[in-house]
Formats: sequence, structure tokens, C-alpha cells
Amino acid sequence: MGRLLRLLLPLLPLLLGLAAAPAAAAEPSAALTQRAGELVAVLNGATPPEKFFSPAFLAQVPPVQVTAIAARLKASYGAAKAAGPVEASGPTAGLVAVIFEQAVVQMRLVVDPTPPHRVAGLLVVGAESSAADIPALFGEIAGLLGEVSLAAARLEQSGPAEFLTQKAERPLAVGSAFKLFVLAELVRQVKAGDRRWSDVVPLGPASLPSGLLHNWPKGSPITLHSLAALMISQSDNSAADTLLSVLGREKVEALLPALGVRSPERDRPFLSTREAFALKLGDPALLAEWKAAGETGRRALLPRLAGVAATGLDPARLGGRPVGIEAVEWFASPADLVRTLDWLRRSGDRTALDLLAINPGLGPAVAGEFAYFGYKGGSEPGLLNMSFLLRSREGRWLAVSATWNDPVAALDEPRFAALMSRLVSLMK
Repeated sequence: MGRLLRLLLPLLPLLLGLAAAPAAAAEPSAALTQRAGELVAVLNGATPPEKFFSPAFLAQVPPVQVTAIAARLKASYGAAKAAGPVEASGPTAGLVAVIFEQAVVQMRLVVDPTPPHRVAGLLVVGAESSAADIPALFGEIAGLLGEVSLAAARLEQSGPAEFLTQKAERPLAVGSAFKLFVLAELVRQVKAGDRRWSDVVPLGPASLPSGLLHNWPKGSPITLHSLAALMISQSDNSAADTLLSVLGREKVEALLPALGVRSPERDRPFLSTREAFALKLGDPALLAEWKAAGETGRRALLPRLAGVAATGLDPARLGGRPVGIEAVEWFASPADLVRTLDWLRRSGDRTALDLLAINPGLGPAVAGEFAYFGYKGGSEPGLLNMSFLLRSREGRWLAVSATWNDPVAALDEPRFAALMSRLVSLMK
């Protein structure tokens, strides 16, 4: 649902401190180079945060939090081994590539211009697996604990031509990646002349975050374009639910086979995020009824789900544990999502492609390697999906989608993001 406990899709960028970096290229100061070289010791716990960060930084991010974040990086990528040269954007700010045992992590570093030149800002802006080639990377992805499915394809005139697969047709829980199906139905209705991107509709009942519209008054006038932009770029759940209501649940369900979804019955009835939250976070007896029912019985439960107030649902009580992802979800295979991305590409609706490109989901360095970079993903405890529509600088269209599920354990989100970042980069 964007996330049940929000990721952004993925845990990157992971904020350590706020500091703006000048845009113009420059030579790094000696202080910036020195602090970059000291990063490895800080990340490995050999240097206390108090000796590296400025007092202003530590007032925002206490040493114990810095230590916890460093431990998470080590858990995902192994120990830090070395720091590369600084790519300076000013004398006291720049990008540093930190080489970990299993990934290369890009960090934006800012030092105080006055002695003793402590670090005033540190921001993780991207991470990639250190796998040297696609076979090695594929082995890492396939070896993740739990269920992993992947499809990568060249998008040719005859349709997707897969060149890398791992159980590509296996439907798994994909979280907010379902919003691609809602976007596709909006595109279809616009092309049919039933809707316009500029149409204004009233905002529906609030769902839970992610997004921002859950704080807006019900009935606020908003265009279909704005709803779609928020649904895709911020994974706004209230925007998605409003669009699903306006476009029609049954029409989204009917479009799934045309998009190339091979097991559309898994998504009937097609849930709103508010309904899914009501099942996951509401009365356990209602969840049990849902799990035991068939499609007809589940449709009969929808009015009861509509009566559950979002304000009474608290995601924090789950403690980050997966809940019902085998039954209360949106299901699709990576191949389904590749075919859906290809359908959106072939639709000829430039607006939809522009919306998919607002938030690339990975660091700007990876997105900058392509002429076009579209993204939508999904995450909840126990599930991750990342799906990309790409156009190389030579004009080749590509798509890749990967899903990772574990119904009983939380997932290593930064690790998954690093693997996908490297895969996308190698595909160019």
C-alpha cells in the first residue's frame, strides 16, 4: 500500500542529516577529502560519532541513532572497506562512493567550513550491489530467503522478449505496484473519451499513509491528473482509492486480462487500500471470514469493510510483522507487471509515462544512465516489489520487475534496492 509502514520505496535515501550541496563542480577542500577518508572507520564503529559529526548534526541525530543506522548498513551490505575519491559539488560538499563487502553506497557528505571541520550532513543517495555481471547478480537475487520472482525483458514490436527470469509467471503479493493497474484503467478511459486528465472529482474517504491526501478534507476538488501523480510518485493511498472509486472497481478487474495479467481471479474483488487496512488492522474475525470465503463471499464483505473508520486503525501495533500477505493483497507475477508496463508504453499516452518518471525509486545516478526511467513499486512488511520501465540512450525499451515475499519475516529492504539498482544499471 506504498507501505503498511512506509518505505519509499526502498529505505533509500536514508537520511542522516540535512545539508544542501552547491550544484557547481569544484575542487574538494583538504577537510572534505580527510573526512571522506574517515567515513569507513565511523561506519564500522571504530570512530565514535562525537569525534566525526558536528554538535548541530548530533542534536538532530543522536550518536545512538548514528550507530544504529551504521549497524543497519552493515547488516545489509557487510562491513565498509574503503571510500573512493570525492566528487565535489563545492569545497565542503560532495559525493563519496563507500565500498562495502556486498555493495557500493553513494553518500553525500558536507563538512563544516570552520575548524575542526566536523561533518554537518550525511545522506545516503543510492546503493548498488558490487556484483560484477548479471549472472553473479542473478545468483544473489535468486538466493534471497523467501519467495523471489523476477522478469526482465526487451520490449519489442511483438511484445516483451524475456532475457532474464526467475519464476517470472508466479503471482506474489506486490503491494502498491497494483496502482499500475489503476493507472492503466485511467489511461483506457481517457483514450476512450470517457475521462480527461483535467477532470475534477471530489476526494473520497481517507485511507492511511503513505501519501498526503489522508489529511485533506473529504470532498476536496482535485483533478484526475493530480490524483494519478500522487498515486504513482508518492504511492498516495487516498489518491488510489479515490481513483478506484471514480473509475470503477469492476472496470479495473475487467482490464486485467487485457494488460496481460495471467491469474486475474486472484485480484477479485479488487481491494482499495482502505479495505485492505480494515482487514489487516481491524477485527481478526473479519480477516478470518475473508480468508475462508470465495469471491462471492468476499464481495459480500465489502460493505462491512467500508464501514471501518481509518482513524481507528493503527499500523504501529503490527510491529513491522507481515500480516495476511498471502490472502489480503494485490497479486501479480513480475511477467504480469512487465506486460502492464509495456501496455502503458504502447498506449501512446505521454502523460502516463511522465507520471511514472516523477519518482525513479533509485538514486539519480542510475536514472541518469537512461533516456527514460519510469518506476512504481510496493512494500509492506514481508513484501517488496520494484518495477521499472526503461529506455536506453540508444532507444531500446526495457522493463524489469522483481518481487520478494516472506509471509513470516521482515525483509532487508536496502539490500533488495541495492540488487535492483545494480541490475537496472547492468541492463543499459
